[in-house]
Amino acid sequence: MIGLKLKFKVTLAFALFIIGPFLIVGWISAYKAEESMQDELGRTMLQLAKQNHTTITKSMSAVNDKTITFLGNHLFNRTVLNPFWLNIETFSQINQADEILERWSSDGTSYTLYMMNREEKRTHVDLSDKNSGFKYFDFDHSDRPEWVQHADNKRGAGVFRLIPSSEGTATVSFIRSILNAQNYNDVIGYLVVSHLEVHFTRDLLSVQLPENSGIFLFNDANELLMQAGSAAFPEAGITELASRETSGYRFVNQGGERWLSAYAYEPDFHTRLVYHVPLNSLSSSWKGFQWFIMIVSAIYLVLVLLFVLYLLRMIVRPLHRLVTITKIYEPGVPLASDNSRDLLRSDEFGILYGSFLRMTRRLDHSFEENYAMKIKQKETELATLHSQITPHLLYNTLDSIYWYALRKGNKDVGGMIKDLSKLLRIGLSKGRTMIPIGEEIEHVQAYCRLQMKRYPDNFEVHWDIDEDAKKYTTPKVILQPLVENAIFHAVSSMDGEGEIRIAIRCADSEIEMTVEDNGFLPVDMERLEQITRGEITDKGYGIRNVHQRIQLHFGEAFGLRYIRGEGGGVKALITLPRQEYIKVIPDS
Repeated sequence: MIGLKLKFKVTLAFALFIIGPFLIVGWISAYKAEESMQDELGRTMLQLAKQNHTTITKSMSAVNDKTITFLGNHLFNRTVLNPFWLNIETFSQINQADEILERWSSDGTSYTLYMMNREEKRTHVDLSDKNSGFKYFDFDHSDRPEWVQHADNKRGAGVFRLIPSSEGTATVSFIRSILNAQNYNDVIGYLVVSHLEVHFTRDLLSVQLPENSGIFLFNDANELLMQAGSAAFPEAGITELASRETSGYRFVNQGGERWLSAYAYEPDFHTRLVYHVPLNSLSSSWKGFQWFIMIVSAIYLVLVLLFVLYLLRMIVRPLHRLVTITKIYEPGVPLASDNSRDLLRSDEFGILYGSFLRMTRRLDHSFEENYAMKIKQKETELATLHSQITPHLLYNTLDSIYWYALRKGNKDVGGMIKDLSKLLRIGLSKGRTMIPIGEEIEHVQAYCRLQMKRYPDNFEVHWDIDEDAKKYTTPKVILQPLVENAIFHAVSSMDGEGEIRIAIRCADSEIEMTVEDNGFLPVDMERLEQITRGEITDKGYGIRNVHQRIQLHFGEAFGLRYIRGEGGGVKALITLPRQEYIKVIPDS
């Protein structure tokens, strides 16, 4: 590695640290992606099976509810059995019973009512060959059909079974034994709804599956009621799934092919729905895409390697010359342009060299700029000193006027001048932007006294100040704009009924300041919030300035917001963090 040229070093490093890891990671990713894809297909197919099974269960419940309604409407009047069904004997009575059952037959289904012939009625018509309608149940215990025993075991509940039809084929039927309302141990007949495959086939075929797939519906006795799709019934693998009272999915190898079996269980009728789908039909497109990505990635790596070799040739030589020029540069010494004409290109090296020349010019002028900045700093310091002297002169002048007013006996004017002096002193704060909350309270109290002199007997100000809060830090002049808005927009014209409540409290790790008025004029709260957030800039400069200054110092978690007051009016709420004020002693 040490004796190789840079071109071969980069090529070998590219193969070891890029191509090798890329192939390993690509293989692991493809393997994991295939596992993840199979699991996702299993979950999706299981969800599809559950949804389809729910649809079938709704159809089963509809049949069950319809038979209950039939029994309640025609066989029982509350707990009394309708004697009509026990005494059918004439042709007219048989037709009447058949007409009732035929009205309940719909959508291709057939209703058949078997009644125990305990009155030993002898009909003039042979009912044994009837496919539907009314029939007497004349089977002995020895030759009773198997579905009779299943219905008896349910004790009045319904069961779904395959029953041979007159055409010789099996039909999906719902069977309910009819119990004597006076004695539930006494079975007086059976209600059979056949040809239900008309409904269930529609539900099964509502989902389109890939080719060679199959859907299998089993009842509570693990009997295959129906199947849909082009796949043959794989009895070895599916029968075991049909006996489970859980839902899930699994992958099996069958006939040299991998299959996905998703099975859903519904406890209402203890039925199972099994989807049996060849995995290749679901993932063939994805595998083809995976191979396509791998081939494209390999071609991409080869192209990248060729491009790296090209870059080495284009970069190494001009980079070496640029380094040489950098070494000979000294601030203040002009560069020899003859040695660098070939670097004035339009590519990145030309841009780099141009930036290098601009950097040397900035370095050459840095001393002059530094000197100019020092002169400007001195001028700024003088201007700051002058601005400090001017407020000091103003404070002394106002203090002289205050004492003059007191000597002349005009205490009201003296108090107003004192409050004005306090407003100016705290508002300027010797250039400070942060002051103690105690000084902020003094500032807004002085402002309130001045405004109460201006609007005598128009409003009152109530104070609720937590003494512990006075030692914490706040941006200066954040309460005065809120009080000003409350006075001019709410209480200034209320003829003595106006109230402003100013509260400052400590709450956990925060300070809460509120200014609330009882103004009666309607206020657009949404517009107030828009002004506070800066979405409306032609109004409300004061409150927007307060909100922005708080967030500038403490972050977006704090600031100003407006809510409606409890007794009308508007409440302005300011939240600040608890930060104790530290007095900064200026340098002498």
